[in-house]
Amino acid sequence: MFGRVIREALAGLLAARQRAVLALLGIVVGAGAVIAMLNVGAIARNETVRQFREMGTDILMLRTGGFSGAFNPADLEALPALVPAIEDVAPFAIGGGVVGHEGMTQTVSTLGTTGSFARAARLPLAQGRFLTEHDRYELFAVLGARLAADLSSPFAPVRIGSQLRMGRYVFTVVGILAPVLPSPMMPVDVDGTLFVSIPNARRVMPDSGISTVMVRLRPDADPEAATIPIRRHLEPRLRDGGLNVQSARQLIAGMAGQMRLFTVLLGAIGAIALLLGGVGVMNIMIISIAERRREIGIRLAIGARRAEIRSLFLAEAVILALAGGLLGIAVGIAGAYGFARVSGWEFILSPAAAPLGAGVSAAVGIFFGFYPAVMASRLDPIEALRSE
Repeated sequence: MFGRVIREALAGLLAARQRAVLALLGIVVGAGAVIAMLNVGAIARNETVRQFREMGTDILMLRTGGFSGAFNPADLEALPALVPAIEDVAPFAIGGGVVGHEGMTQTVSTLGTTGSFARAARLPLAQGRFLTEHDRYELFAVLGARLAADLSSPFAPVRIGSQLRMGRYVFTVVGILAPVLPSPMMPVDVDGTLFVSIPNARRVMPDSGISTVMVRLRPDADPEAATIPIRRHLEPRLRDGGLNVQSARQLIAGMAGQMRLFTVLLGAIGAIALLLGGVGVMNIMIISIAERRREIGIRLAIGARRAEIRSLFLAEAVILALAGGLLGIAVGIAGAYGFARVSGWEFILSPAAAPLGAGVSAAVGIFFGFYPAVMASRLDPIEALRSE
């Protein structure tokens, strides 16, 4: 019985193949949109986690709250001795300016920091070295990878020993960083940043107060437990007692929630496209019933039960939806792969995307095919036979 219904449903679809293809396209587009968007959400979530893995999850960012001013360098230097969980403390001041090299100029972010910043942020070097404690008053600079490329010309590339002018000062390049991934924990784009010592930052930046500190914890340390003594030590020394402490794990948890919402929204957009495809299936089925009224009348007149008519047209709708869903899976995966390639991100498959896409496609076929199937089964055989 079931096999006969499937064969007859396939024969009916092949007999009206143009309408079937149009309905199929709607389902393919809808299912493909669902699959692609769920996979894009998974790819974006994986990329966020990968960025944190590059930098590490044992990071705390300390920022002065409100108008409490800058941290006292002496208070920061005392932190590792007071809090054993701390491995490195890297204070920094953020500013900007125009840097020139052999006729090339760039407006850049400038970061005044200490030698511990490269260790705390795990910055890889392509050439030279990073700043050290002995470079406090030397006019030395380290460049991000993109900044070095932007300031280079075919006949005057930026390299170790190159001279950069910023304001009234000329800095000597002692290091060029390798390209790094952007990190939500970093307040600047490292690839486009100029790094100088804090005393030199005071020379070229109007506001060079230390308002942000990066703290790297030991691998076995608990960020929440380490935050308590840090607050106890620093808050009383700030003018209004305001201290904002943000951990990488807190940021990961918050971004994971945002990514889940992002994925749900993308899936909802794809579901709307799939619903439109379902409406197309219903319209095609209603048109098919109108054209096959005589066939339905003959079937009913020779003894076919109304349930069999209903099953036949419902089977046609489900076959269309399932075929469109399977093709949509391939289209959606291909679309997500193309997005990953264009973005330069790692391609991964969401484990729920393909089953969900196929399941929703089948559900759409049943939902939108049920009304036309019931309508066909309720036709009066005499009226159906008179229709032609």
